[in-house]
Amino acid sequence: MTAFATGAGRRAVRTASALGTVSLALLALSACHKPSPNAHFTLGSHTASRETPEDCYGHDGPLGTERARACLENDEDVPVFTAGVGDTFRVGVDPEVAETGWLVFSNGVLYDANPFTSTYQTFDVDRLRQNDQQQNQTPGTLPERRDLRLVIAQVGEDYDMESIWSSQSQAQYEERLFGSFEGVWNVDLESGD
Repeated sequence: MTAFATGAGRRAVRTASALGTVSLALLALSACHKPSPNAHFTLGSHTASRETPEDCYGHDGPLGTERARACLENDEDVPVFTAGVGDTFRVGVDPEVAETGWLVFSNGVLYDANPFTSTYQTFDVDRLRQNDQQQNQTPGTLPERRDLRLVIAQVGEDYDMESIWSSQSQAQYEERLFGSFEGVWNVDLESGD
């Protein structure tokens, strides 16, 4: 009887110790920052994946207009690709980003006002440049191949394209658009041969 009681006591101590360790581990994890989702970029055989910088992800809420503007201009750890004529650029996002949707900007020009809701999208680099040039080209001049800053912006569930387009001023437009951003990733495409 004593051997049985002693074995059960040791087992109870080991179980309590294991539960205590698990509890401490969970407490430590809850004190950590939530990881930000990743965006994955591919051009040819060159691939880069990165999380948003901590201050450029809202963790289930909007960044706010000023913070979103700062993230759009962030140059820290921005992946750089060399893109030539006819190249295809691929963007992949984590499922939580696709769930609410994401936009693409090319040198500040919105590529499409309808958010992508897929986790993967391909873009013709020439079309990205054309989108930029239509907005920034001087009439009567030949288009030039320019470097592109692409911005991937996760939008929240409150993103409302009609409200944004009906803005009465540039400030209101930016407030409604940037105010809907929940995450921002930047990537640079440099002109190649």
